[in-house]
Amino acid sequence: MSNFIEAGRSVAPAFGLEVASLKLLSHSENVVLSLGAADGQNYVMRLHRPGYNSIEEMESEVEFVESLGQFGVPVPTCLSTTAGGHYALAEVDGVAHQVGVISWVDGAPLGGPLDAGGPGIVEHYRRIGELAGQIRAHNASWTPSETFTRRRWDLDGLVGEAPIWDRFWEVEQLTIAQRALFTDARNYLVEILSGLPTDSDHFGMIHADLHLGNVLADGTNLTVIDFDDSGYGWFPHELAVALHPMLGDDLEADARRAIVEGYRAAHDLSASEEALIDVFLAMRSLMIVGWLANRPEVPVYAQFDELIDMVEGHIRAFLDATAS
Repeated sequence: MSNFIEAGRSVAPAFGLEVASLKLLSHSENVVLSLGAADGQNYVMRLHRPGYNSIEEMESEVEFVESLGQFGVPVPTCLSTTAGGHYALAEVDGVAHQVGVISWVDGAPLGGPLDAGGPGIVEHYRRIGELAGQIRAHNASWTPSETFTRRRWDLDGLVGEAPIWDRFWEVEQLTIAQRALFTDARNYLVEILSGLPTDSDHFGMIHADLHLGNVLADGTNLTVIDFDDSGYGWFPHELAVALHPMLGDDLEADARRAIVEGYRAAHDLSASEEALIDVFLAMRSLMIVGWLANRPEVPVYAQFDELIDMVEGHIRAFLDATAS
């Protein structure tokens, strides 16, 4: 890990920063460091995992986040490099990583990708819904640049032959019965998603990974972070991702009511879109299986077997409900 810290120290001058302290915050897919500058300001430095986003996609992410901030969505501020742009290269053990720096945001994550969070979570969900609605509303007033490029969480990106988060129905750790079940679910989701419109009224730029770990709380103030997965998707997908950590929790129904109420305070949500939350909750469960299968470095990987069993139960219930 000291190699990442030394790499971060070496690239800090590219952002006009003199390092006073540099410490590890987290190491999962990306390596995240807290940076204390000599002038007393604090920042977050992120060394991105190679191969997930191109530099064009990463600069487009900054464009999207900056426009959200101008629209009133609470997001961190991205620092520019002294050479222009927002990223600089640093090498760790012979591997080049794109490095970005953002302003420090006070607060702590509300939970995690599979963590339902603590006391007061229902009221936080009301605000998360409002933020998701604001992100949707932002689409109508924003024109991306000609060079803007981000992934698409559409039919191909979710359940195609080469989905963005891998072929969840073929994961090695699955039993034969689980593979058959997940294949049935994939076929059903292909049928449903094939019929969904992708016009701008139903499909647009979303955060796409708005789980509780990507929302920082400082009292009642929430800030949305980590737009690594942001892209074009169906708007109910955003709500399902946010709600997914609450599956099976005693407060699941309350959180769902709260997030929908919050969303509708910022943007319309039709009854048909609200009904799609269950579809995208199932989609999220399956996606996490594909995502986690090849990521043993992520702490939650220790729960992988337990996760698969949970997803199996969720998907069986989902398919049974749709059949009835």
